[in-house]
Amino acid sequence: MSLMYLKSAPIPHTTTMQKQRGSMLVIALFVIILLAVLSLAMLRMLAASADSVVSEVYGQRALNAARSGVERSIAAAFPITGTSNCSASEAFTFTNTPGLLNCGYESRCSVVTVNDDGDEYQYYRFTAQGSCVAGDTVVSRNVSVEGIQ
Repeated sequence: MSLMYLKSAPIPHTTTMQKQRGSMLVIALFVIILLAVLSLAMLRMLAASADSVVSEVYGQRALNAARSGVERSIAAAFPITGTSNCSASEAFTFTNTPGLLNCGYESRCSVVTVNDDGDEYQYYRFTAQGSCVAGDTVVSRNVSVEGIQ
């Protein structure tokens, strides 16, 4: 046997290299598109989370404003000294209160006289709607309290 038969024929590199040309570009483009889609999804989730936090914070502020309205109506209806004043409607906007800026309330008080076996009772109902404004977002909460005197 001659040594010539043992040598294998060389594989031409030009044909395999030409077949693979551009495959890295396709892979890189796929990775870039995948990362862009993931980034967009993450941005939408963060924006939704931020909106949710703003709504929750201003919702609590609106609830505090409504509670203030009810407490103010109760204090007017049951004063320590002086005459009772159950006003039909009152509106108030907080201007110098640090936690309630851009918030306000509208409160109502109603009184109904109830007869029970010759005894007269005054049935009070206090309601207030607190609202807060944050840019284009308006958040409101309602509070209602009832009592008999």
